[in-house]
Amino acid sequence: MNTRVRNQSCSLSQDALVLLESLPGLFRSGLLSEYVFREQSHALTVLHGLNEQRKTNTLCDVIICVKDERYPCHRNIMAACSPYFFAMFTGEMRESHEREVRIDGISPDIMEQLIDFAYTADISITQENAQQLLSAANLVQINTIIQACCNFLEGEMDPSNCLGIHCFAEAHICVELSEKARVYVIEHFTDVAKHEEILLLPKEKLIEFISKDDLYVFSEEIVLDAVLKWVKHDQKRRIAELSDVLQFVRLPLVSPYFLFDKLDTEELLMMAPGCRKFLDEAMKYHILKDRRMEMSSPRVVPRRCMAVETIVYITGGEIYNRNYLNCVEGYNLENGTWMKLKDLPFSRCHHCSVVSEDMHLYIAGGCNKEKVVVNNVMRYERYLDKWIKVASLNTPRAKFAMAALDGYIYAIGGFDGTSRLSTVEKYCPKTNKWSFVASLAHPTSRIFAVGLNGFLYAAGGDVDPGNSTMVDAFIRYNPVCDVWENLKNMSFSRAVSGLVTLKGKIYAVGGITEGVYSSKDLECYDPDTDVWTCLSPMMESRFDPGVTAFNNQIFVLGGNDGGNSFYSNIESYDTTEDKWKVMASLTLPYGRCRFTAVAMGTQQT
Repeated sequence: MNTRVRNQSCSLSQDALVLLESLPGLFRSGLLSEYVFREQSHALTVLHGLNEQRKTNTLCDVIICVKDERYPCHRNIMAACSPYFFAMFTGEMRESHEREVRIDGISPDIMEQLIDFAYTADISITQENAQQLLSAANLVQINTIIQACCNFLEGEMDPSNCLGIHCFAEAHICVELSEKARVYVIEHFTDVAKHEEILLLPKEKLIEFISKDDLYVFSEEIVLDAVLKWVKHDQKRRIAELSDVLQFVRLPLVSPYFLFDKLDTEELLMMAPGCRKFLDEAMKYHILKDRRMEMSSPRVVPRRCMAVETIVYITGGEIYNRNYLNCVEGYNLENGTWMKLKDLPFSRCHHCSVVSEDMHLYIAGGCNKEKVVVNNVMRYERYLDKWIKVASLNTPRAKFAMAALDGYIYAIGGFDGTSRLSTVEKYCPKTNKWSFVASLAHPTSRIFAVGLNGFLYAAGGDVDPGNSTMVDAFIRYNPVCDVWENLKNMSFSRAVSGLVTLKGKIYAVGGITEGVYSSKDLECYDPDTDVWTCLSPMMESRFDPGVTAFNNQIFVLGGNDGGNSFYSNIESYDTTEDKWKVMASLTLPYGRCRFTAVAMGTQQT
């Protein structure tokens, strides 16, 4: 039969075929050659064939049962596609040898789609089935479907469903999708807060979002409104949880008008236990504006989107050739850049500067380039980059102290060009007038002062009218009684380089001691205990540097070494670590001393 078939398919005669078979091989001897043929569609052809067998229940060795539905399959196909089925069919469980295997936790239609995918590599994902498919794929560990569902849900994400997607992805350990949805909520919170999903969040998840510094909102009112709506959605149960959530709303940053309106219309703010302290904190912030820098609450820290920047303003001073300066620079702590600001109308040295409660920078007094002591006072208009002349001091002053307290600015002691001063005067920005208050016990120059918790504190200074005699005095002014009182003295006599406040405590930085020696010492005063504590000293001895503080750090800028060397570098002290360090990446435009440095946090425009 084979010969007949060969003859029918070949036109050569029998003799010719015999001759061909007697010829040498067609290939050269000694050389090996190989041709690998690969049918590109083979895998799909096999899958197609197996799928046809499945449909006709041919050679199938297992039936997957879901509720009342039965799906004949091939164990090796399902095991190759899913680690879940591989473990089931190759392990010691009874499913490894049973004909019928029951699967719970998956609906029949979803199971059918998973089986179809195993045989065809195709699956249809829709808004209606995406979540069920992801859950089922997560159960049977088909990672390609999990990723496809995540991609689909990411593409469908909007303010109305992003919270649900985040929580769903988090529950199914889809880390990438969960994080993308979290970022979406953070960046679109204003719109997200308008939809119902936020009302369904558990307390812990709501707190997780509103506690973030990077939550993007145009105003804190949006966050407060969202919290109140959340409580009202289930007021009977949630009113007891309001204080737990409210502590993460930055109430001090809510508009005072909005806050007072809410207090008038939202009784639950007054009814809910534990909320009063947060309301009082917000009231204090709005009423006692000049004490804002003393507040250490996390609720007074603006969110990043509110674009608050901290600028260190440096004015005037003296350089190496003893010339006085009229230049003004600002250092932006957020982006690490220096900026040139509007020059002062004339050069100044030994003057003072302070930030008022309405966030204006004032400079006063000092000596001009002719070494004459002046009483001139200027206010810097940041948005106009312009200096405005305001009411002058009643007395010309240099080497004096200036501090803000309860809406007023105080000028304390100093030198008028002839003698030291004991007089103290205060400025009211609203009336633009200076008026005298209780004087110091002794005429004192080179004194420093700060306002804290309703009191004015002043430290050290030079009191001898003939020679430089430093004192260790530390005194406090009570504006209600118009009285100065003595407190615990500093550890030694000096005219401090700076007096600053951080988190309710007062720090005396460096200074000049008896014999005109420069001090590296740092002391901290606790008003609650009336006790001074010595801390780590500065790294350099600095005469007349600039000193300022913010964000748990004290910064000492410039100064000189007591001779002709002027520092342009800056060292900082971390109150949490009790350590000083020189900031290698941050230097003044040029070395100087006897200038002023104040830090001010302001809203960007």
